[in-house]
Formats: sequence, structure tokens, C-alpha cells
Amino acid sequence: MAITQEQILELQRHQKMIQQLEKIQRLSKNDEQKYRVSRDLEKYRNRMREISPEGIPDNLETAAEQIRMFRENPDAAGRILAKYPIMKISPNSNDTEVNQIGTWINVLDREYLPILNETHIRFDFSHGNEKDGVVKHMENIRRNIKVLTETIEEYQAAEKQDFREQLSRMKNKQTRIFIAEAFEMFQKFNEFLSKVLGEFKAGGGVIMNIEDRITFNSRFEKATELEGKSIPEALDEFREFTAEVLDRINVPNIKH
Repeated sequence: MAITQEQILELQRHQKMIQQLEKIQRLSKNDEQKYRVSRDLEKYRNRMREISPEGIPDNLETAAEQIRMFRENPDAAGRILAKYPIMKISPNSNDTEVNQIGTWINVLDREYLPILNETHIRFDFSHGNEKDGVVKHMENIRRNIKVLTETIEEYQAAEKQDFREQLSRMKNKQTRIFIAEAFEMFQKFNEFLSKVLGEFKAGGGVIMNIEDRITFNSRFEKATELEGKSIPEALDEFREFTAEVLDRINVPNIKH
């Protein structure tokens, strides 16, 4: 579920309080005061985890303003991506582009991919097979994220200089591959969705349950963004989401 503007503002308040308390704790010579401060810190950190269990947005300072602008002008370019604050893919991931792409992949996985399940949309045989082939790209990118985050954290923890240099080269190579393969995955989804919508609008019977509306089962699915939408509306937003992502990914040259 996307974080609301109100939740972003609350996270900002708590983060500011945490920074102030950390400064007091660092400078205080009074053991009793340090104890009280440590309890307050734990309270604010727990509250932040309750608000955003998946982590704290990487762009927390600007996220509330971003959401406000989306609300005031929902038809603006980038309107869908504006709903989702950027999250770090791992605690020590400081590459803005990697965190952005990782966030969009997680949004795709949580909010959009579920509608392609046959419990929501039943495609005809050929398009069902094509969909299965596209979805396999997601399985590959999940593995890539896991490998990259492990390398990032291992690099951060490494102490020996020669090992850090080796991990740095590995991290840079994995980052280029991750970005290039993420672009390819979003491209495959965009092409499939564009094809399906084009054939539907041309009168083709590519979807067997076209009159249904998207209804998620909250026991098994975390998705909420497309709840209640008609199938054409949901597919159209999914396609627009992938198009906005593709506009923002700078594809690297992975040969170097």
C-alpha cells in the first residue's frame, strides 16, 4: 500500500525528533537522562516502523510535497510514480537510481502484477502463454535484487581494502546489469499490455471476463491501488505505470 501524505508528514516529524534525541544522547553526561532518551528513541523508531514496515522512504524530505503535487494535478506527467515514495533496496544502498528502480519493481510486484493472475483476468490461450513468458522476467529480477543487495551490504561491512575494491567492482557491474535487465523487464510488460489493450479496443476477444472488476483478496494479496477498477482501466493504468518507469531509466552500457 502506498504511504499517504499524512503518514509521510508524521514520518518527517518523528525523524526530526529522533535526530534531536540522538544529539542529546551523544552529548549527555547524565546516565538517567541518557536512559530516558534511549526509551524515547525506541518509541519513535517503533512508530516509524509501524507507519512504514517496508522501510523509510529514501526521499523522505521531498516525498510529502511530491504527493501533494500529484493530488493537485493528477493528470500531470509522472502522475502514477508520484504516488510512491522511493525506498532503499537495502539499509546501505545509497545509489538513487538503484533505489528508484528497486522501488518501482516492488510496486509492480505488489500492486500491478497480481491482476495478471487468472483469478482476476482470464486471457485467451495464446495471450495467457505470452503473459506467463513475460512474468518470468519478474522472477529473474527478484534474484538480481537479492544478489545486488547482498553485495552492497557485504561491501559496507568489509574492512580489508583489497576485498573492498573487489566488492566495489562487483557491485558496479551488478548495478549496471540490474538496471539494464530491469529496463528490459518493464519494456516486456509494456509491450504485452499495449498489445492486449490494442487488440481489445479493436474488438478482439483476448479477455474472457472483460465485464469483471478487480477485487483483491486481502488475506493473500497486499494490492489496493487497482481495487474496484474495470479490467480495461486496470490494464491501462498498469501500462501507463510501465511507460512512466521506462521514461526514467537511464540504460547503462553493461559491456564496461
